Amino acid sequence: MIVVNDFGSLMGRFYVLVLKGVSYYYFVLLMLVLVWFLVYRLPYCYSFYLFFVFLFGVVFVMFVSLFMCRAFSNVNSFFASFVPLGTPLYICFIVCVAESISYVIRPIVLILRPFINISLGCFGAVALGNLCFVSCLWVLILVLLFFYEVFVASI
Repeated sequence: MIVVNDFGSLMGRFYVLVLKGVSYYYFVLLMLVLVWFLVYRLPYCYSFYLFFVFLFGVVFVMFVSLFMCRAFSNVNSFFASFVPLGTPLYICFIVCVAESISYVIRPIVLILRPFINISLGCFGAVALGNLCFVSCLWVLILVLLFFYEVFVASI
């Protein structure tokens, strides 16, 4: 019988049963990333440089630590995981090289994609908000555009 009396013991059970004892280090950092992204939904909280430093400092460091743990614990299984089951032997080397390149590019994509999406979203919201200072007609146009997008998305 498993007794769970609070959230910490529930997360501990989850880690022991599902993730086979991974420490809370990744959980805390991923929760920090989630909270950081949620805070950026509030107005006047976005910082261009701080966000880039945060992404590079957290996401890249987490990826490199995961890479080192996997690569140095068992090198053969690390590279064997790049080749899917059922791959013909004559293209295994090419598939392994392609997956290795993809694995190297992955942290760059993990840093750039949220950086570009959130930055453009924040700057776009500022630009749309500033249009309302130019003319009151823009407020009406933006309200109509909002309802158009809501009703088109619901279809």
